[in-house]
Parts: sequence; C-alpha cells; structure tokens
Amino acid sequence: MDIAVSPLAGLLPETSETAAMLAASAHPADALLGDSPALRTALSICLHAQVPMLLVWGRDDRCIYNDACIARLGPRHPAAFGQPLAALTCASDGDGEPAATIALDLASWSCSPVLQTGEQLGALYIGVAVSTADVDEQRRSDGRDSFLLMLEDALQHVSDPRQIIDTSVRLLGEHLQANRCAFGLVAADGSTMHVISDHVQDMPSLQGDFPLEAARGLRDALLENRPWFTTDALAPGAPDYVAEQYRRSGLRASLAIPLHKHDRLVAAIGVHQRAPRRWLSAEIELVRLVVARCWESMQRAKAQQQLAANEARLRRLANTLPQIIFIADPDGRPHYFNQRWYEYTGLDPSNNEDAAWHRAHTADGLRLSEQAWSLALKGQRALEVECELLRHDRQSRWHLVRALPVRGDDGSISEWIGTYTDIHDRRAFEQQLRESEVRFRALCETVPAMIWMADAQGDCVYWNPRWYNFTGQGEDQALDQGWWDVMHPDDAARVRHAFEQALEQRGEFLAEYRVRRHDGQYRWCIDTASPHFASDGRFLGHIGSLTDISERKHIEDATASDRAILSLITTGAPLPVVLDAIALSVEARGEIPLYCSVMVRDEVRHTLSFGSAPHFPIEYRGHFEPSPIGPEGPPCALSAHLGRQVICSDIQADASFSAHHAISAAMGIAACCVTPILASNGQVLGTLNIYYDRPHLPSLREQAMARSASHLAGIVIERTRVDAKLKLSLQAETAARAQAEHANRVKDEFLATLSHELRTPLNAILGWSRLMQSDIADPANLRRGLVIIERSARAQTQIIDDLLDMSAILSGKIRLQAEHFDIAGLVRSVLELMQPAALTRKIALELDAPCDGELWFFGDAGRLQQVLTNLLSNALKFTPAGGTVRVTMDVEDERLRLCVQDTGIGIAADFLPHVFDRFRQADAGTTRRVGGLGLGLSISRQLVDLHGGSLGASSAGEGQGALFTIVLPFQHGVSDLRPASADTTHVGALPDECRDRLAGVRVLLVDDDQDSREAVMQFLMLAGAQVQAAGSVDAAEHCLANAHFDVLVSDIAMPLRDGYDLIRTVRSGRADLPRHIPAVALTAYVREEDRDRAVVAGFDAHMGKPVEPPGLVDLIERVILPTRSTR
Repeated sequence: MDIAVSPLAGLLPETSETAAMLAASAHPADALLGDSPALRTALSICLHAQVPMLLVWGRDDRCIYNDACIARLGPRHPAAFGQPLAALTCASDGDGEPAATIALDLASWSCSPVLQTGEQLGALYIGVAVSTADVDEQRRSDGRDSFLLMLEDALQHVSDPRQIIDTSVRLLGEHLQANRCAFGLVAADGSTMHVISDHVQDMPSLQGDFPLEAARGLRDALLENRPWFTTDALAPGAPDYVAEQYRRSGLRASLAIPLHKHDRLVAAIGVHQRAPRRWLSAEIELVRLVVARCWESMQRAKAQQQLAANEARLRRLANTLPQIIFIADPDGRPHYFNQRWYEYTGLDPSNNEDAAWHRAHTADGLRLSEQAWSLALKGQRALEVECELLRHDRQSRWHLVRALPVRGDDGSISEWIGTYTDIHDRRAFEQQLRESEVRFRALCETVPAMIWMADAQGDCVYWNPRWYNFTGQGEDQALDQGWWDVMHPDDAARVRHAFEQALEQRGEFLAEYRVRRHDGQYRWCIDTASPHFASDGRFLGHIGSLTDISERKHIEDATASDRAILSLITTGAPLPVVLDAIALSVEARGEIPLYCSVMVRDEVRHTLSFGSAPHFPIEYRGHFEPSPIGPEGPPCALSAHLGRQVICSDIQADASFSAHHAISAAMGIAACCVTPILASNGQVLGTLNIYYDRPHLPSLREQAMARSASHLAGIVIERTRVDAKLKLSLQAETAARAQAEHANRVKDEFLATLSHELRTPLNAILGWSRLMQSDIADPANLRRGLVIIERSARAQTQIIDDLLDMSAILSGKIRLQAEHFDIAGLVRSVLELMQPAALTRKIALELDAPCDGELWFFGDAGRLQQVLTNLLSNALKFTPAGGTVRVTMDVEDERLRLCVQDTGIGIAADFLPHVFDRFRQADAGTTRRVGGLGLGLSISRQLVDLHGGSLGASSAGEGQGALFTIVLPFQHGVSDLRPASADTTHVGALPDECRDRLAGVRVLLVDDDQDSREAVMQFLMLAGAQVQAAGSVDAAEHCLANAHFDVLVSDIAMPLRDGYDLIRTVRSGRADLPRHIPAVALTAYVREEDRDRAVVAGFDAHMGKPVEPPGLVDLIERVILPTRSTR
C-alpha cells in the first residue's frame, strides 16, 4: 500500500506558531517546495531561526515568516501570513475605527536569492536586521523589556491569582501612564466580560460584568484574536455611536488586547486614555505580553516544573559524548579503531591493534572484557559489557562496550563491529542519583505533607511514612489499592476521572477530596502532583503531595453556608427550604458523620413535628412525630420542655432514655445533641437535633455550631410565622371586602332588575284594570285589555317560575319527569306557539328537519319545551325586524342536535364566556332594549345538563347573529316506542273543545282566597262541572260529610289548618268522610319537593298556580277516570 507523505514532513519545528499555521493552511506545500532541495533547506532555516526571517515566493510575492517576526508585525499577524509582501508593509486597525494607525517599523534587511534546478529563481530569502524608524518606538521597546523584568520580579513571590492580576494591572497602568487599565475574564460563551481588576487615574472603576454585544467592533476583534484600538474617538469622521459612547465615558483613546487559549477567548486587558493617543506597536506588544504573563503567572508552578524538565533533558543531551568504533576478527581480536580511539587512548596507530587493545584496559577492565568476549564467542551472540578504559593521561573511565557479529553467506561470523560509549559520567550520575534518592527519602520522611509517587500506569510505588501514620495502612496495602480504599466513596469517581485525565494528558493533577484517617474520621485534603519524565522524554508517572486542609475547609464551608442561609432568609424563601439548608449545613460541617433535623413546635397541640429532616429515615418519623413536649419524651421533647441544650453521648447507656433504646438502635443512632430553637422573646419554637451513629461527646465547637444553627432557625421560623399571620390577615380582609362588595353589587342589581320585571307587567295589569272599571263602551278595547292583562300575568308567572327553577337547580332538588315522547312534534308545537310573536316582530321563523315524521326521545318533555321556548324567545327578542330565526334538527351518532340560529345583534366576544351565568345580561343598564332577569339561559343549560346533554353558544361578534346548539344523547338509541299516554299542554283561555267535558262532575273547591276561588269555580262551571266552594278546611269537611262529590280540589296554604291537614283527615278513614275520593292539590307551592309532599300527604295530583283552565280540566278528568270506569 502506498502511504502519502506530507511534503513538509521533517521541515517544521514541533513548537512553532507559524509552522503550525503553514501545516494547517490551504496553501499547497508542493507548489511552494516543488522538487528543489534549496527551497526545502531555505524554508527549514527560516522556520527554525531565532531571528526575524521571511521567505518570499511566487509571482505575487507571497511571504512566509517565522515566529520571531510576530512581535514586529503586531496586529498585522496572523492576517498577513501567506499574503503578498505588501500586507506586511501596510497597516490597518482592521476594525474601521476612525483615525486609527499602527506605527510601522522601518527595518534594515538583507535579501538573498534561492535558486531552483536550472539556476531559476525560486524565492527570496530575507533577514530583518534591526528597527531604525521610530526612536520613540525603540525607546518604548527598551522600556518594555525593563518593565517586563520589573513585572517578573514583582510577581516572583506572589502566589495569589487575584494579587497577581492586581499587581500586573497596576504596574502596566503606571508604566503606560494610562488613565485606566483593566483586566477581565470572558465567559465560556463569549457573551460577557467580567472585569475583576482595574487601576484607575481620574476615571471611574470598571469592575463588574459587561455584555460584549454592546461593543460592536470590540467583540469581533477579541474573538478573532486581534488587537482593538482607537486613537481618537472624537476625531472628525468617527462613527456617531462610537463618539457618543466615548463622550459619555470621558474616553478619547482605548486599546484592548485579547488572550486566546485552546482556540477560545479567555481574557483581555484594556487600556483607556482621556486624551488622544497613538498606540505604538511596542505598546501593543507589551500589553499582549502582559495579558499572557498574567495568565501564565497564575500557573507558575506548572511552568517551572516544565522548565526544570526541559533543563534536565538539555543537560542529558549535553552530556552525550562521541563514541569509539572498532572492528574485530571472528575471534574477537580488534584490527581497526576509529580516530576517536587514538585521541582517547593516546596510542600510536602503528602499534599492533590487539596488543594496544590489551594495554588500553585496566586490569579489572581487561578481565571483564575477556570474560564477556568469551561468552559472546561461545554463544555467538551480541557482546555487551561495562569496563574501565585507560585514557591517554592514564586515567581510567568507564565505557559501555557493545559488539554485534557480522555473518557471511554461510552463516558463520566474519567479523565483529562494536562501539565504546563513555559512560563514566553516567555511572557517576547514577551514584549521585542513588545518593540523591537517599536524601529525597530522608526529606520526604520529615516534611509534614504526605508524599507519593505513581508510575506511568497510575499505580502508587511510594508513600512517605506520614501516609502510613495518617491512614494506619501497611506498605503492602498502601502500594496496592490503599489510596482508593481510604478515599470517601462520594469523591472516588470524581478524583479517579481527574487522575485518569492527568495520566492520559501527562499533565498536572489537582483535586480536593476526603481521606479516612486511622480513627475512621474523614478529613479534607488537597492533592497536587506533577508529571515526571525520563531523560529520553518517556513519561514515568507523577510525583505529588497530599495535605490535610480540613480546618480551612470547615471555615470556608461554614462561611459560605451561613451566607447562603442568610440570603435565603432575606429573600423570603419558603420555610422548608431554609430549614433544609440549615440542616444540610450542619451535616456538612460535622467532625464525624452525623445527620441533622429541625422540629417545629405546634403552638396549639404543644407538640413537635419535623420541619426539616433531609436524611432522617422516613420509616422512623412516625415514632418521633408528633412528640408531646415534656420530660417523658425523647431528647427533642425534653430540650423543648427545659429550654436548654440536651446532650446524650451514649443513648444505650443512658437510663433516662430507655424507652427509646430500641428505636435508636434500629435507626443506628448512638448519640445526640439537641438544641432548643428560641424566639426573640425566649419562647421555644422548636429544636435542632444532631444525631451520631456512634457514641460521641460533641466538642465545644460542635455545640457552638448547633447553637448558631438554632439561632438562624429561630430567626426564619419567627419571621415566617409573623409573615404568615400578616398575610392571612390581609387575605382575609381583602376576601371579605371583595365578597361583601360583590354580594352587595349582585343583590342591588338583582333587586333592581326584579323590581323592574315585576313592576312592568303589574303596571299594565293595574292600568287596564282601572280602564275596565270605567265606562268603556267599545268591546274591542275591552277584549284587548283582557289579553294584555293575561299576557302581563303570564310574564310575572314566568319570572316566579324562573326563580323557583333556579333555586331548585342550585339546591339539587329538581327532578326530571322522564317519559318517551315525540321530540320532533314538540319542536313543531313550540314553533307554532312562537309563530304569532315572530309575525308580530316581522321575523321569519324557519324549521330545518330531516323529515316530517316522528322522532321519539326519552326525557322530560316539559323541561325540554321550556329550554326550546327560552332559546326561541331570546332569538326573537334580539333579532330586529326583517331578520330570520332558524331551528335545525338532526341526528348523528345516536345524538340529537338542535340548533337555534338568528340573524340578530350577536354576542360580544368578551361577554360570550358569561352568557350562561346567572343574572348576567350583556345589556344590564337602564337603557336596555329587552327585559328579563338573566336566568333563562342559565336554567336552560342546567336542564340540558340534567338530560346528559350540552348547551353551547357561539357568535362571530356583535351584529353577526348568534347560534345556540343543544346536543342530547338518546338513552337507548333512536327509539320507535310510542308513549302509553301523553299530556297535552294547553295555553290560553278555556277553548271550546273543553266546554262540557266535566258535565255531571261534582267538584268540591277549597280555597281561602275568594278571588282565586271564584275564578277557578267559573272555569270549572264553563267546563260543565257542578261546583261547591268552601273557604276553609272545616267548611270543606262539613261539605264532604253532608254531600257526595266526585273530586276534591283544594289549596294548600290556608289559615289555621292547611290542605295537608284536610287530605290526611279524609284519608284517615273517618266514617263520615269519603276516604277514596280523588283529590287534586291546587297551590302556589310549585317546587318538586312541594309536589312530592302533596302526593305523600294523600293527593292524587298536583297543579301549580296560576291555573291553566284546560290543564286543570285534563287533570280532573285523569284523576276521576278510575272512578268513572268502576262505575
């Protein structure tokens, strides 16, 4: 298989920014290099050089420069890389800022041609010598170096990152004589700059968070890793938004330098000036170096360690010496040495080589060499031996001798080729290393930290004695899995991941975790380690130290926890959230494992209940909750009773808590510390309970921690209760006021509407009654007056019926009188009844039904007629003359759909959701066009709901008409059953067909109201009945005892004795009274419960007032029918 080899292989330095750009660029390397060795050599020299050099090639003079040119190019790098030479000699701020210039270096340089094959010019080789253009720039460049040295000295002993940044920013600002110098960190998403330090002179501080989106050009420049600067924001031609921003802040010139790490913007330094300023390239480069130095100084330890490793590698490379090469015959006798042999030994090349070889060794060296040669010749294998070789000054040095046999075609050894490598220094170094290791071990055994070493696979190979003293482990255990065995389980996964990353990346390791001490207590430790490399660059592992930081950790955690809890309290967080935070804080700060709970006192029942128990076993809460406060209870109850701290170091050994020994042992509770939670007035609000899983006497620090936590709990509990009482008081007051206002408003509106609706028909009744009592000669006016009086009376009756229906519906006492009936016929009859009103209003009343036949339905025909009548009445009321009201009826999926649609005034969108509310009217003012109590639609929907159906309303808006849709389910599907009997509802005066229907029927009519009694008596007489009237129950009993009657028609409400007394007496079986006489209750009590009560009392039928004469005739016929049949 052919493997493609990069044309740049072997030419590019390993750590070079420009070399990496060239390798990753889209420029074709083969076009640059071709087959010319000269070009390859020139490119390699350029990129490896430590001084500024450029290589210019191609027809358009494209240039490639090395890393030493970057500082001179300033902001022109990296855009100029690979571009024509002109890009290096022209400056632009790259951001469109007005009057922005870059000081150019005018440099002296030398140029040499690079010739390809055939003496063709392949490229120009340019070396930049020195900058001579700008004296001030050179002075600032010199000052830059001095400043960097001063900065390095200032930061040399600074370890705090913030102090490093503060010092760097201050020194840079003073050096540049800037009005403000600021350092900021950039959020991971690049949206926000967090300025953490600044040095100001006659300008305000910038510390805080700033969105980068607000600065149009700044954000793009920083993200693209190029400087952003302005020399004079108020110069002519500057953009208005820039001038305005700078004018408000008092700025005239600014400079911002980004810092990128791992291809991401991580930080930036900004320099601000109140006066115009020309930013020189030396200043730009200085700021660039300072921002990098700030970042790098914070990782000084790693840099120093890497530097030490590099220096060690360079020393090992410097100690490498040239080798001695020799050739020997098959018997191992040397016959050739290179020049280095003679230079080293000082022997004459003319001497016998074999004899010279013997003389060049010390006695021991010769013995070791001969033994090695003997074994090699005998086994015909490679030779390797260390021996001493005499130098020309007769001083001996150790050498490593290696020789390999050269075999001929027949496989036999034809000669030996070998080398002498001076290892004298290496052996001395190894001796020093052994001595150094002894010193290192002695040092490790005395330092207070735990020192460890791990190999390249991450296995521990060394722990100093402090580790064994701290953990109690033996060496075998510690060097196996001892590190992981004593690590807290909750930290192990995190630490293992960090250590594996350090191994994989061969980098620094840093972690904080808990380590189990020999007494079982976990202690917080910080672990730091650095990678360790061999002289040949092989990764050998890590060397690290482990330091106990428990005390520092406790202080930090306590401070942060208290701050978080106080924040929760001040922001009004819910009580359980704050109490949980307090309990968790106590658990985290314990010296040994513990868990904490907070119990809150019930002021009414004088008990304690859990307010917070993050880790308290749920299955055991019932044993402690609620806990009656007193001396006989658990420690929490005793502490609340005494109002002081209760400590039990060993519950099982304390006889006073013997009642709780079993449950404590089951829960693993061996000791406890209970602290009362007190209010500001000293009242006990609850207790803070700390439990231990082993016998333990809390230290003074733990007791103080418990008191501090209980104090915080007291603050939040007391504040919560005060807030709750205040909130309840305000809510109660607000609700009561709103309810009272709403009730008064509804009452006033209802009474005003009711008064209007009752008085309107009453005015017509009284008016026409007075006219009829006067001398009216015209019979037509007389009949018209009677019609108006009847219509007005019916209107009042409808108002009363609506009120009673709504009352029955709300109390759940209304019941349907279900039966099978022809609902299609009912719809047609209602349309016939409404037709006169429609004609009067000049409104077209239409029916759209699938057929003219019957459609039988099981339900309350009267109630559904009431619903349909209400909908049609509303449609006619709200439809102007010339409009149309259409009733649509169809059956779908065993459901009956009735739609009443009009072309009237429509329903406003804001009122549509309330159209079925009680007493709600779209036009409820004194100028409304139609009357009514606003109950019809509400009653209709309730009646439809009782049938298991639904009633909905829709409208496209005002003036667009309205659509009311009734959907009723068939109880047994569409039925073809016929009713056994059906009532016919009659409306109006006694029709001709009712006359003489009661001929020969003797009726006893009982009513205390004479006007009502006379009216009913006249109706019955018109029907042919023989009527005798009685004004009281006593009179009625007398009539029944002395005469025979076919039917009893009695009122209910009468003075002294009512209709119930009368019927009970009749049904009681008195000898002088007809016990089985048919009886009809005729009363103004028309509720369902009134109807049921009448039937239970003994009446055969019930009819409400006002009386419909045809209906009364039908009812009497029905109740006396069995008697007539018997006859």
